[in-house]
Amino acid sequence: MAEPRPEVREEAIIVDRGYRHYEGTRTGRRGAIRAIVREGFRRVIGLRRKAKRKLLPWALIVLALASVVVLVAISWATSQIPVSEGPADLIPRYRGYFDFISVVALLFAAYAGAQLLIPDRTEGVLNVYFSRPLALRDYLLGKALAYAAVILSFWLVPQLLLHLGMAALSREGFLSYLGRTTDILWQVPLAALGYFVLHASLSFLTAAFVNRVGGAAAAFLAGSLGLNLVALFLQEAVEEAPGTRWASLLATEQHPRYIRDWIFGVHESAEWIPAQAGFGPGVSLAVVVSLAVLSMALVGWRYRRLT
Repeated sequence: MAEPRPEVREEAIIVDRGYRHYEGTRTGRRGAIRAIVREGFRRVIGLRRKAKRKLLPWALIVLALASVVVLVAISWATSQIPVSEGPADLIPRYRGYFDFISVVALLFAAYAGAQLLIPDRTEGVLNVYFSRPLALRDYLLGKALAYAAVILSFWLVPQLLLHLGMAALSREGFLSYLGRTTDILWQVPLAALGYFVLHASLSFLTAAFVNRVGGAAAAFLAGSLGLNLVALFLQEAVEEAPGTRWASLLATEQHPRYIRDWIFGVHESAEWIPAQAGFGPGVSLAVVVSLAVLSMALVGWRYRRLT
């Protein structure tokens, strides 16, 4: 009969892996939203990321700032020429700057929305977010605030520099110019808000349903520009058909421009497709708000299914 093997007891070894309980302030819901906003802002503009991730956003930012330098330089050059005010009137100012930089802003809006939403889904980060007591509405609110911080800064910082540049060149004096143009301080932010609401709605809507950053950006651009062409075609090709007047409301990219002219007190806005169809700026405002509400509902439905 085999003898029983002697029992061997090994002493347990406790290894300190450096774990420490968190002893700092627990910031709760507001802190979680702030963290999402901060991380989203850094992601869009490429902070703490590889150089290739910085290339596109910073190229667009440099283009926007360079356009201000160009406008101020042209204004200075025309002010040195003793001619009539005609050439100076052709230089885009605050209202015209929105159109002057619109293509760059559209590209930036398409890129920002896709970068904020898509990587979290495709890289499995959503599971990390919602492993903590973070509500879906808080997550989407943080992403929307990050988008607002990026896009509104893209519109407002160049406008502020343009304002200071125009004041510096003014013959009436820097402070006198600032005092005379105080209406710019509310007109420009309100106009920028109209662009932001429209672009955020379309950008988040496409980014919520497309899983590739490039594909979502392309879908956003195709929707923004393609609907304008569709509305223009329907209005001109089948002008006599009943109901084609309402097709002008499909020109989504025209609505913030119509609202902008309304804010700046420009009433001769017949160049915009909704105005040509007989709609007022209030209708364009209603379309933008309705699109925002619809987009929020669809994006919320999409993410509830994911979580």
